[in-house]
Amino acid sequence: MPFLAPATICSISKPMLDREIVAALVEVLNAPTRPPALWPLAFIKYPGRELQPQANPDGTATATVTLALYGWEYKHRGPRPKTPPPIDPAAVQAALNAALPDGLSVIAVQDHGTKISIKIKEEFR
Repeated sequence: MPFLAPATICSISKPMLDREIVAALVEVLNAPTRPPALWPLAFIKYPGRELQPQANPDGTATATVTLALYGWEYKHRGPRPKTPPPIDPAAVQAALNAALPDGLSVIAVQDHGTKISIKIKEEFR
């Protein structure tokens, strides 16, 4: 087995964390039965384009993901609602924490009108 420098190990683990976050969110948001707090969020049709976790610049094991509300998702065909559906950030955070696998937890949810930002933290096992 070749020797991997520490920088290489970090660059390998970062995409794995992104893939883990994307897979977990797709599984939660596209489930046939969702908690009522997640109903205003759009279903994920194109995970590669819609979910792009951004690493936080402070270097911690957190990532920020932006999710669209229903009617403002990528390639939405049809009329948009006149007003965005109401969202309760605390209820969304609780529902995602309950549904996400062990090792991932939501630490912040911010409402931006037609989208929400979710900050996800990886907990080391």
